[in-house]
Parts: sequence; structure tokens; C-alpha cells
Amino acid sequence: MKKSIFTSPVFRYVFEIIVIVFSVTLSFYIQDVLNKREKIEEKNRGLQGVLIELEKDRKGFEYADSYNKQRLSYIDSLFDLSYSFKSLYISGMWSNFEMLQNKRYFDGLVSTGALEFIESKQLQSELSDYYNFHYTQIKTAVFTDNLSFNRFSDRLTNYKIDSVAYNKGSLSEHHFNPIDVKLIRNDAKLKSSALDWSLYINMEIDHINSAKKKILLLKELINQEIKK
Repeated sequence: MKKSIFTSPVFRYVFEIIVIVFSVTLSFYIQDVLNKREKIEEKNRGLQGVLIELEKDRKGFEYADSYNKQRLSYIDSLFDLSYSFKSLYISGMWSNFEMLQNKRYFDGLVSTGALEFIESKQLQSELSDYYNFHYTQIKTAVFTDNLSFNRFSDRLTNYKIDSVAYNKGSLSEHHFNPIDVKLIRNDAKLKSSALDWSLYINMEIDHINSAKKKILLLKELINQEIKK
């Protein structure tokens, strides 16, 4: 009786190899699909976190914007002798803005590699632009703002403060000796320092406004990405 090829040892050996290779390949494929699905879920969770942090940035920038504009107004008023002096002119400008960075979720997207699973290339580009360019711009402006604040403060401390009134929830008031107030308002070097400071405050305002526009775009792109 003629033997069938299907019963030969060679066929069984080859068949077993094919089954093993297929099983291993299928296992790798399933694991790859699961890994991609997990990365996509991780990407979406990360982007939802980025939305929360962008909202924190927006609120912080809104406050900084109005606060900086108020400081500019106080600088102008302090050295404009047509205005009656108010202690807030000095208290309001004798300060600065500290930027709080909210980028833990973005850093997480980068460190886990989930950023690469964002389908929208525009979103990838805009996220990188926001955190690497706009954040750097604002940090640099804040740093320069701080230097100007320190230069102004160093000169202002040459004048006598009679008292400081702590106001919870608002600006504390520095009350200078009335004689020194007149000297302060006519101090050409102090005025020059303040006007130079105002240039950097305006720069800070411009960078913050640019960042706020970027936040609106990012929110739109992120919501589109998550819904895919």
C-alpha cells in the first residue's frame, strides 16, 4: 500500500514547524496590537492631562496679563507728577510675576513614547512649539523681569519706609516717608530703571498673549485627537 505524504515523518515535522512559527507570529502580532492599544489609551490619558494643565496655564496667564498691565499703570502714575501720589503706585510695581510650569503630563507623553502615537502631526508640532518655544520665551521674559525688579528694588531701598500694611488677598502697602516720596518721584535714575523695566513687562505681556492663542489651538487639536 502506497504511503500518503500526509503520514510521512517529514510532513509531520514540517507541519509542526509551520504551526509553531504561525503560533509565535500570531502571538507577537496580538501582543503588538495590545501594546499599540495600550499606548493609544496612554496617549489619550496623557492628552486629557495636558488639557487640564493648559487650563491652569490659561488662568495663570490671564492673571499675569492683568497684573502686568496694572504694574505698567503704576509705573506711569508714580513718575507722572500730575497724579496725586498713592502708596499703591510703589507697592503695586514693587513686585514681579513668577511663572509656574504645568507640563508634567506633556513630559510623561515624551518619556513613555506615547507622544509618537498622536496621529495628528500638526498637534505633535504645536505641542512641541508650545512647551519648547513659548514656555522658554515666557521664562526668559520673567527672568529679565526679575532682574529689573531687583535693580529697581536695590535703588528704592535707599529711601525710608515708615511702615508696611499687610493686606490679605491684595497688595500690601509700603508707606514711605513723605519727604522721601518727593525724592522718589523725582529720582531720574530710579525713573530710568522703572521705564527700562516696563519694556520687559511689555515683552512679557506679548509672549503671554501669544501663548494664550496657542492654548486655544492646542485645546481644539487635542479634542479632535481624543475623539478619533
